[in-house]
Amino acid sequence: MDIKRIRAEIPALDTCVYLNTAGIGPSPRAVTDAIVSRYQFITASSPDLMARHEEEFTRMEATRSVVARHWDVDADEVTLLRSTAEGFNIIGHGLTWREGDEIISCVQDHPAARAIWTVLAKRHGLRVRHMDLHHDRPAEAILGDVRALLSARTRLISISHVTSENGLKVPVPALADLAHSVDARLLLDGTQAAGQEEFPLREMGVDFYAAGFYKWALGPFGTGAMYTRRERLAEVEQALVGAGGTKTFNQMTAEFEPDPTARKFEFGARPYPLYPAMAAGIEFLESAPLAQIPSRSRSLADQLQSDLRGVPGVIDFTPHASDLRTGMVALAIDAMPGADFRDRVRERGFIVRANRGPNGIGGIRVCCAFFNTEDEMTRLAGLVRAIAADRVPAAPRV
Repeated sequence: MDIKRIRAEIPALDTCVYLNTAGIGPSPRAVTDAIVSRYQFITASSPDLMARHEEEFTRMEATRSVVARHWDVDADEVTLLRSTAEGFNIIGHGLTWREGDEIISCVQDHPAARAIWTVLAKRHGLRVRHMDLHHDRPAEAILGDVRALLSARTRLISISHVTSENGLKVPVPALADLAHSVDARLLLDGTQAAGQEEFPLREMGVDFYAAGFYKWALGPFGTGAMYTRRERLAEVEQALVGAGGTKTFNQMTAEFEPDPTARKFEFGARPYPLYPAMAAGIEFLESAPLAQIPSRSRSLADQLQSDLRGVPGVIDFTPHASDLRTGMVALAIDAMPGADFRDRVRERGFIVRANRGPNGIGGIRVCCAFFNTEDEMTRLAGLVRAIAADRVPAAPRV
């Protein structure tokens, strides 16, 4: 992997040490150029291409094919989204619910993947059963917690593929097996996973998968995609509708025939210039190459953790089990609020986000992306040691 070449294509890296890819990823030039070229194209010709949704301008189908290749699924199973929340709302409002149905949700999930269940619980009399993910427990413990919550009324397991606070990666195939054992469905928030590694969704048993592509996937803000397993398409009605998503539409009666593919969920005005840019972000990752990104990120995370292991006052709540870890490191300093820790680090040019840890701990989330460097990890570790030393008295010498 040519890190020097990769970094040269991401201008933001010249101004700071960017360690918040789980928030918004820094755009490569190819992404920005794709957006600009679409607007220049329409300015120089005619907006009619956009008004008529012509592929020549929108590149929707070309982008759909790139996403399908990235997820190893069929293009007809891919919906292009504006956000993860849009995908969760499409699925949540589109499924048919009965009073007393149960949903298993995770307390570490982002509000984009949790708020919908609160709304539907009130509207349909559903029961949301909450589970907790612990950074110091193995995969089997996660599965055991899910088993304990499963019942004959379980309709859906909704969980993050990778959590946004400490990068814990759940055991997806086993979760899918558990869901299907009671004829429930598995819905994943893939926003923190998309762009971190390659994974074949169909082989993993996923039923629904919604992800923003503006974080680790390095696409423009306000873009994403959703996978709906072909066998599940008929289970989700078009609860959110508008122009688009139809095979036929009667202008006089407003009756319509839905598109039979995952395109049926695409309604209303779309941010057309952004989708080719989203595809450019995926292609940038593939050229890295994508196959080397997981090991690259993990090696940087391992280095940072190793440099801070045993430092007095430093708390590491990154997942312990190797198979649950990704490119994130979650750190705290004893007795220091997470916002203060974040501010101290940001003052030195390291862009991180404050986060939540176990038992009320507040800390920072460090995103070790493939474009970061070993030197950046070394300098951050030195800074964290210095901050911890300010807060924790040195141990007396014996």
